[in-house]
Amino acid sequence: PGHVLEAVLDVWGQAGEQHFIPITGNSMLPLIRDGDHVLVAHGCAGLRRGDVVVFRHEGRLIAHRVLCIYDGDARPTFVTKGDNAPQFDSPLSADEIVGRVLAVERGSRYMPLDTAAWRVLGWLMAVSTLAWTKLYGWSRDLKQRLLGPQPNRLTAFLRQSALAFFSLVLKVVQAVVCRWKDNVLS
Repeated sequence: PGHVLEAVLDVWGQAGEQHFIPITGNSMLPLIRDGDHVLVAHGCAGLRRGDVVVFRHEGRLIAHRVLCIYDGDARPTFVTKGDNAPQFDSPLSADEIVGRVLAVERGSRYMPLDTAAWRVLGWLMAVSTLAWTKLYGWSRDLKQRLLGPQPNRLTAFLRQSALAFFSLVLKVVQAVVCRWKDNVLS
């Protein structure tokens, strides 16, 4: 089955077409739910931080958000993560990316993601995820430099405060996404 999927995706990609692809899993909640279909524009042209992409991984198709794009040697490398996933994905090459998600279809409802508002929200989600990761790393490094490997109340408080702040930011962005999504999909 994996070879058939690869062949179909290659043909679609060469034709430069757009197709609906079914999604399973909850790694992109609340934006994309298990059973939704996503409209994918095949290829990497025009990808930006915050876009949702579909990529190949171990014979499966996964939809996650682009957090960073590194222009390496001759081809870019993409760092992605599901909005509801605890960890970053392994870096992706352009060959692994099927394309950019243009819309989400849930039943008879359709939500375009290629609008200016959705691209700004996607960018905010990506930047807030990266900021939290960077802040968490800095706080861990600073704690070890100043206090050694032993935990103490101050560093625990600072870490919990930072976590609460960035969790609040993410919740606000997700609430806005859900409200806009409910209005668009209604």
